[in-house]
Amino acid sequence: MHSAGQAVDFQWGGRQKRNVILYLWIYGLLGAVTGITNNAMMSYYQIVAPKLVTGYNLYGAIGSILLTGVIMLIHRWGFKKILLIAPPITVITLVGSIMTTNVPLIIIMSIISGVSIGIYDFMYPIMFAVYIPRERQTRWMTYVMIDNLLWQSVLTFLGGKAVVYFFGKLQGISYSQASVLSAHQETMHGAMLTHYTTAYKDVILIAVVLAALAFLFALAIKDRPVDYRMTASAQAAQKTKWNLQNYRALANKTVFMWLLYMVLVGFGASIVVPYIPIYLNNYLHIARGVTATINTIQTAAMFVGYMAAPFLERKLGTIVSIVATMLMCTPLMIIMANGRLLGSGMMLAVIVCIVLFLRSGIANAAMPVQQTLQMAMVDKDHRPAFSAILSLVSAITGILSGLFCTFILFTSLEGYAVAYYIAGGLYLIGSIFILIVLKKKYNNLTRPVTQQATTQEEIVENQSVATND
Repeated sequence: MHSAGQAVDFQWGGRQKRNVILYLWIYGLLGAVTGITNNAMMSYYQIVAPKLVTGYNLYGAIGSILLTGVIMLIHRWGFKKILLIAPPITVITLVGSIMTTNVPLIIIMSIISGVSIGIYDFMYPIMFAVYIPRERQTRWMTYVMIDNLLWQSVLTFLGGKAVVYFFGKLQGISYSQASVLSAHQETMHGAMLTHYTTAYKDVILIAVVLAALAFLFALAIKDRPVDYRMTASAQAAQKTKWNLQNYRALANKTVFMWLLYMVLVGFGASIVVPYIPIYLNNYLHIARGVTATINTIQTAAMFVGYMAAPFLERKLGTIVSIVATMLMCTPLMIIMANGRLLGSGMMLAVIVCIVLFLRSGIANAAMPVQQTLQMAMVDKDHRPAFSAILSLVSAITGILSGLFCTFILFTSLEGYAVAYYIAGGLYLIGSIFILIVLKKKYNNLTRPVTQQATTQEEIVENQSVATND
């Protein structure tokens, strides 16, 4: 019989580690797909289905609600089946979006592809919580998030260049000429607009190929029922699927306070982050080219933040790491709210760039830690349900923030500055909440005795399954 520590080493080897490495490849490829869909795809929608762009937050919320149902299927179907189903759906919906001109159909395709791509963001915390020993989880959460962001950043950059390249070839002009024309899409018409639209379609087809590659990697994953549920059989899992008694474990103070924290912080972020370009251009009157540079630097800050996560958790603990990053963001939010007092011209741009770099890096430093924490709050059987609830809460928060911004906050340009005050206040309140409620129980997420016992039981069950195989 293995000791608890040996059990963890056994659990982390072989099949488990191989599945994690395979997922790094899969999630990297999906990051590349996202780099195209979040940039080139949105510009394509602006040409062929502008109604989709103006109502994107609403359609995104609908997709998030649908996503909750898919997340719940993890408990019944497991990791591999969903990872094999998602890529073909992504391929079909992306291809369908560039083959039809029917706007309602394009909107439906966009919502479905959002679900099939979005499921990957919820898959890895559940998978890693099972396959990776607790003390290593934050490190691997960091790896997978950097992996995804790196691929996404590269394809976002190359995707824009590729659109201009394909457009120039189709139009029979140089790359520099095509680049100048691409800055004035509203003036295009006839054959030129057709060529420009076709260039976007060509780039979207690259995303299709990348999604197909993700399918091939998923074929190599080997999961077992013990990986995603404690229930012995699929038949038993089906019987208990809709029994609310089984989710009573989620109705506790810990989960409620965490959801409240997610609402507060999510609401604050949603009224600031998507509107940073508008705040910089329209409120602070920073040139659009400079704004693009600032946004790129913010992405670099995310890499730095992710890499700092394991160090933060090791030095401060899980809860204190999250609280510290939010508290450090609060004064930065106040500074941004008073952006017009920071100067003008290049001095203003440099100061704002530094503040946003710090905000982005600090805010994202605790994200891998947060993913580890969420999976530690509930047991294996309830992780998909808890992830589905998180998705649903995020969707509802997005709808509420969208309505608040549209009808109250952004009725004048001053609202874009006021948003930073509100976000800073919400960060402060949310941090105090979880510090009071969760610090004692969750600040030292090493590998508690209960987790060791569960791991040993899983080893025995895995050995039994292997024997039966």
